[in-house]
Amino acid sequence: MRKIFALAAVMFLMISIVSCKKKEIEPELPVVGSKAPNFTLEDVNGKTVGLSDYKGKVVLVEFWATWCPPCRELTPELNKIYEKYKDKGFVILALSAEDRDTLKDYIKEHGVKYSVVIATRETIKKYGVIGIPVSFLIDKEGKVASRHMYTPDFVNELTSEIEKLL
Repeated sequence: MRKIFALAAVMFLMISIVSCKKKEIEPELPVVGSKAPNFTLEDVNGKTVGLSDYKGKVVLVEFWATWCPPCRELTPELNKIYEKYKDKGFVILALSAEDRDTLKDYIKEHGVKYSVVIATRETIKKYGVIGIPVSFLIDKEGKVASRHMYTPDFVNELTSEIEKLL
């Protein structure tokens, strides 16, 4: 009987400790219409880049990685979109948490024309990124206009939204 009581007491203590443990608060995703979380990061060339530097422009903040197949598929499409709208006030900031050399090699190999920026954990957390690729389209006032996960129709949706915002 003592063994059962002791086992029950230990179980009670373990459950109490686990249930009282402070839970980490999950970040909220930036919602459409809200101010986009600002960031100041370095691009692959060491230049400081801040989202707030692009107020007055339409910005696509793209979270991606070189090893991600859908991200790799998007590279030529994003190049086309960037080339089409860059002279009208459109910018792409492609954020990746990979190391500078890996990113530079990818840029060279795939002819990336838009800005590639080194993301920090803090920035990834601010945007609530849990999977890639994920894109946030930011309007000229710095507000989130839309958020997209990769879908087959992503490019058409994005192009339509960019045209409306420009």
